[in-house]
Amino acid sequence: MKPPRQARAPRRRAAFSLPEVAMATGIVATIALPVLAMLAGAGLMQATARDRELAARLAREVAGSLAPMPGRYEALLTGGGRLVLPTPSGGESLLFAAFDAEGRCLGQVDEGAWNSGQGLDGRAFHLLRLRLSEAEENAVTPDPRLLEFELTVAQPATAPKSARSRERFTSRLAAP
Repeated sequence: MKPPRQARAPRRRAAFSLPEVAMATGIVATIALPVLAMLAGAGLMQATARDRELAARLAREVAGSLAPMPGRYEALLTGGGRLVLPTPSGGESLLFAAFDAEGRCLGQVDEGAWNSGQGLDGRAFHLLRLRLSEAEENAVTPDPRLLEFELTVAQPATAPKSARSRERFTSRLAAP
């Protein structure tokens, strides 16, 4: 005769309880949120670095191609762009130009376009401000034949002046 079967207790399936799931979710969120914030910041830094690199490249190209001519300075840029700035006499000379996102010169613009970002070609991304002024005589530069050279690159071009990021480059040039 067989012994009577004992009734087995129903087996519980292995699972996580609600407090365990909530705790695990909290831990994952605590780790994931700072990582995602760091990635978003890295993208912004990369875009800023790209804009600064292009601003430096524009400044290098303009400053490197600036040549003194009688009564003016002229910069012949790659891609056929040409910038002409009169030699300052008793003050300063200003020039404003627009460049596209790849750094190609779109031509000279007026000071109103520099200040407001309005009236520009839709391709304009960078604005360039070139200023030449007579160097002040002091202990460092006693030679009055030097000119102060200041080049400012601002982007995005269509933003108001106060909202643009700017890179400023300065140097001195020999007066022609």
